[in-house]
Amino acid sequence: MDVSQDFLFYTSASSSQAYIFTPDPDKGAQRVASNVKTTVIEGDVYVGVLQEFSSWARQLIKIYNNDNTHIEFDWIIGPLDITDGGKEVITRFTTPLKTNSTFYTDSNGREMLKRVRNYRPDYDYTNEQPVAGNYYPITSKIVVRDEEAGLELAVLNDRAQGGSSIEDGQVELMIHRAIRDNDRFGLDEIEYDHGIVVRGKHYLVVGPISGDGEKSLAAIERDIAQRKMLLPWVFITDQDVSGRLQNLQFSNMKTPLEGNVQILTLEPWKDGILLLRLEHVLEKDEDANLSKEVTVDLSDLFTAFTIDELQEMTLAGNIPIEENVRLRWPGSSPPKAPLNVSDLKIVLAPMQIRTFLAKVTYN
Repeated sequence: MDVSQDFLFYTSASSSQAYIFTPDPDKGAQRVASNVKTTVIEGDVYVGVLQEFSSWARQLIKIYNNDNTHIEFDWIIGPLDITDGGKEVITRFTTPLKTNSTFYTDSNGREMLKRVRNYRPDYDYTNEQPVAGNYYPITSKIVVRDEEAGLELAVLNDRAQGGSSIEDGQVELMIHRAIRDNDRFGLDEIEYDHGIVVRGKHYLVVGPISGDGEKSLAAIERDIAQRKMLLPWVFITDQDVSGRLQNLQFSNMKTPLEGNVQILTLEPWKDGILLLRLEHVLEKDEDANLSKEVTVDLSDLFTAFTIDELQEMTLAGNIPIEENVRLRWPGSSPPKAPLNVSDLKIVLAPMQIRTFLAKVTYN
């Protein structure tokens, strides 16, 4: 599939301010540069393309030698010059995909929501803002699909951004903005300061919707998002202690979890008790195998401690699940009784998060 990427900017209208995105309707998105200075970098870890679009827009595109699941775009934008008007900078990916005015955005990193350009499901949409009216919050990823060709493109971001698909086959995300007007809605200042530079990363995933034969593309995207969100922490120590005998590798788990399960929380609660949250990271029907219910056996999972007892709690961890009385609407199904956790085998349905207080004995 042919994919192109470019940096563009919308010129801000006078009403585009801190809480409002209003591009000048007489000016479409303008390219930052038509001539891009390009340098190819080849190394043992990745092959990179260093691009300089202007004095305030540059990026390094990385294709890792040991990971062909995605392409990384490491960009630096700013400081923006607004002497000729406010600028709202976007990165845009363009493909030949026939997407039928449809794209998908995540709901706070979890379920994907279908979006249709210039349409709302619960009222008649008036197309007064063809760009801003189609922007949505993107916390984790934005996706376009060509159902007939069976192909998909996803862009995963490293922070919440606004995004859309203004034209079929396109995806765009706003990455920086500097404007000159104050909206008088509480901030009492314009959205501009001298020398502001933004650096971030996008991860491009392209391929068949069905995936690589083992996982669907949606499952691969979930895995990438989890790995990028939970990158290892880097610590620095004094040189005089670096040579001491240290345990350089440690795992708190005896066996790996299934690919659709994540330990969302594991932290001390009080003496001898840990707060434990387990999450099923896939939606229903996202993957033929991984979107099914999964059972996690906690009886012999951890190396540092053994779980003696479990008590299921509400998501916040403050009320036992059996004491949580919810409002029942007429005609709704009766609430499900909490599953028996005495055998420490926990069943998770797609997208389900379950919270427990675990009484433990440290090994």
